[in-house]
Parts: sequence; C-alpha cells; structure tokens
Amino acid sequence: MDTSLQKRSDPRPLAALVGLVLGCCLLASLAFASVSSANVPESGLNCVEANGKISGRGSTYQNNLQEEIAKGYRDDFCGNTGTETAEDKVGGKERGDAGNTMVAYNDTEAEKNSVTGSGAGLKAASCRTDAFAGTDLPYSLKQLEELDETPGKLLETEDKGTGKPTCTETISGKYKPPFQPNLPEVWPDTTAGEEDTTAPIMSFPIGGSSVALPVHLTPENCGNEAKNVPTSLEFTAKEVSRIFGGDAATWNDTELVKNNPALANCTAPIVRIVREDNSGTTSIFKNYLIRAENTGVEQAGVRTGFATCQPTKPWSAAEFSESPNTKWPGKPTVEGTCSKIESAATSGGPALITKLKETSGGIGYADLSNATGVEGEGLVLPTVKNQLGTAAKAPNAGKGANCTYSVVSLPGATAEEAVGLNPKDNWANNNNTNAGSPENHFNTTDLGSLYPICGLTFDLVYTGLSNTKGGPNPISRLTPDQRRTLYSYMTYLLSSTAQDKLSTIDYASLPTAWLPTLRKGFQKEF
Repeated sequence: MDTSLQKRSDPRPLAALVGLVLGCCLLASLAFASVSSANVPESGLNCVEANGKISGRGSTYQNNLQEEIAKGYRDDFCGNTGTETAEDKVGGKERGDAGNTMVAYNDTEAEKNSVTGSGAGLKAASCRTDAFAGTDLPYSLKQLEELDETPGKLLETEDKGTGKPTCTETISGKYKPPFQPNLPEVWPDTTAGEEDTTAPIMSFPIGGSSVALPVHLTPENCGNEAKNVPTSLEFTAKEVSRIFGGDAATWNDTELVKNNPALANCTAPIVRIVREDNSGTTSIFKNYLIRAENTGVEQAGVRTGFATCQPTKPWSAAEFSESPNTKWPGKPTVEGTCSKIESAATSGGPALITKLKETSGGIGYADLSNATGVEGEGLVLPTVKNQLGTAAKAPNAGKGANCTYSVVSLPGATAEEAVGLNPKDNWANNNNTNAGSPENHFNTTDLGSLYPICGLTFDLVYTGLSNTKGGPNPISRLTPDQRRTLYSYMTYLLSSTAQDKLSTIDYASLPTAWLPTLRKGFQKEF
C-alpha cells in the first residue's frame, strides 16, 4: 500500500535502509510494504553529499517537475545535504546544479550546450552518460531495440550523415555531466570492471502536463492601440491546425476573427515559433494535430500541405516519423506561401518561450510549467475546444494542468510490463499492436472533456543496476551510493506523497491506481 510521507525532523543523513522497503527508509513510525529483489543496496538511503549525487537529462517538459520532486526528496527523506561538493564541480568549475538535494536534472551546462530535450535524453540513455534519462516520446519500437542493445547503438541511426559517431564525440565533446557515470576518456571502456553491458531499459511515466499555445501580440500588431490587444483567445482544433500548418497568414484571418472578434484590428503576420531540437513536447503537440485532424468533430480536410501550405491533406504520422522531429510546413525547406516559422537558438521549452517573448506576432507551444506566468509579460494562453467540441478549455485548472488520464492504461498485465519490458506491448507502441484495444498508452491528446493537448512524461532507467559489488553491468561507473540514491529517488517519485505535489506546480499527477504497479515493476527490475 502507499501512504503519505512525513517530513524528517532530523536533518542529518539517513544511515540505514530496512530491507527493500517501498519508501526505501523508515520515517518515524512510517513503514512501507516490502518487495524482494536481489543485490539491493543494504546500507541505506545514503542521502550524503559525497559520491551519492546523480544527474538526469532529457525532456524539458519535466524540468520543473524534477526540481520540485528533488526538493521533496530532500525534505521528506534526506534533510539538507549541502549546496556544494567536489562532485558538483567539473574541470574545477563550480556547478552546484544539485544544490542541497541529491539530484540534478538538465543542469545549466546541458542547457547552454543544447543537449537537452527528449531526443538528447534517448542518446544520453544509450551512451550511459547519466543515471537516468527523461523523455516524452517515449521512443519508437526501433529506438527501444537500440536502447536495449550495446551502448551507443542508438546514435548509429539517430545521427545520420555523420559517419558512425561515438558517444564521446557526440556527447562529451561539448558537455560533461556534473556527476558520474559520465564517460571515460576512452569509450567504451572494456577493462575489467568498467564495461557497460547490454540490458533492457525500463520506461515509466512520472507525471503529465498540458501543452499551452502562448501568443505574443502587442499594440504595434493591433493598430497601435493598446486597447485592441486581446487579453484572451479561443481556438478550435481547426484553427490550431491552420495556424501551425502555416495556412493562416495574419492574426486578422477571417476564420480566426469569427471566433475571436478582438483580432479584427490585429493585422500583423503570424510567426510560428517551434523547437529546434528533437522534442517530446513537439511530438505531443503533433500527436494532437494528427488525432484532432482525423477524429475530431470538424476536422476533415483541414490540414495544410508541406509544399504550398494549402489545405490538401490531413496531418499524418508518416510525415513526422523520422528523427529529429523538426519538420513543419515551410520547414526545413522554404516557407513559400506558409506563414513565417522560426526556432530558438538552443534546445528546450524555456528557450522557446524566450524566443517568443522577443517575437511580436508570434505563437509557440510549451509545457504549462514553462508557459505559465507569461500572461503578465505580454503573452496570452488561449483556450482550445475539447475533443467533444462542447467547450473551450484552458490548459491549466488552478495550479495544475487541466488534463485527464482516466482513459489511459498501463501497458501489459504485470508490473514488469507496466515499466515497458514487454516487447509487444509497451509505452512505444501506444497499444496499437493489440487487436481490438484502444490506442491509449502514451498518446493522451484529444481525449475527453478537458483541455485536449496533454501528454505524459517518462523516465528511463536501465535494469540490473542493483548490484553494488562491482563488475560489468549496464552503467558500470555508477557508485554504490549513487545506485542507492537512484533507487530511492525513483521510488519516492512514484509515491503518492511526491505525486500530490504535481497539481500545485502546473502538472497533473498519475492515476493513483498506477503507483503500486509502477513501483513494484521498477523495484523488481532495478
């Protein structure tokens, strides 16, 4: 069973792990149910500064989620672990990205070097540069096979046209994670005890959020009159399709004005701001366009063609199947008759929002946690008609994402399958290989009566990491202390205590019924 956690009153590091307890420790009189597994770290939660901090990298959709959960992990389990350690420094430079928690996610150098985003997370997992990875895709079946193969296999197909890239050239050449595992100077290192082996990778959702569509309009866009600037906007699925398909050229487009009379005086060209990296947020948004186009209440024949931006065919998954998923009407070839399209200079949702703030007449897309609060900075977050066509819903509901996951199901029938370990039914195929079953695993867009552009975000952790005795394993350079941190942190993340925090920080929590299954699968396979 899962119960609430209580805040530690003693800030000193915990010293013991009692068996394989579900919460990885006892807090006061609280205990969790046990499950068994071989080689699980016996010597405790080890919330200590030295040699126990870990880093993760990938999806920026979960940036703020990870930051908040790391703080909760500190407050509920660890106490203050100090703001700076030797492991927080790379090349003598103080990084401090984990701060007084044990976890750094998408650290400052990663963002600066544009090695964040879901695509970067998949590469990081394949190369074993971080303890865990984040993604919203979560992956294709082919990518899953490559992640389960030898380290770096994924890069052979992801980085086309560059020969046969090594992980050292692609990742460490411009960026070095703040903590181990990182990469050795020569990789892969096949010396005794330092070999990263093949292993299946676990994938499991850690939360959800909505993808907002912030719009930046100024008085200069709307007749040089501040009173003409809309303070709210409402879009139908058809209008969203026309805007991001490049067909709607100006903000006073006849169809947009019909639904939003306040746009009548806004003659400025529409400028689409899209991600420059292989982004899970982009995939969530494109999944919405595809599903809304083909199954929505008013969508037939709406989509625009890539060549001319005229309504010629629906959005198609085939057009977006290649990686990186940066293809849009008018990009990457020429805009032609499409509306203008631009990208931020670096990866991630925060960079897109920054670019949008600099782009008068722009519209972009970003997860709610990155987009929220921009209304006071000249941006508007439109409402969007729900899947039923009955109401326009906002991306947020109070402090949380306005999403529902009640129609989504875990893959498979066992705890192991729930964390993505069934080759035929996992988070990659969205349940479309099971005849007669609804496609309802990772693609949560355009479902139900709430905001229609929603998605899950996932973490990836290799199986077989529980052995702290040394020797070959999937990530050989993780220390025993780091393995304890990774195990307990992910267990905490999949607890109701952690999940209850999400609705206060612009996310949506996972269905409560999922948590025991996901925890059991993770712990058993770790």
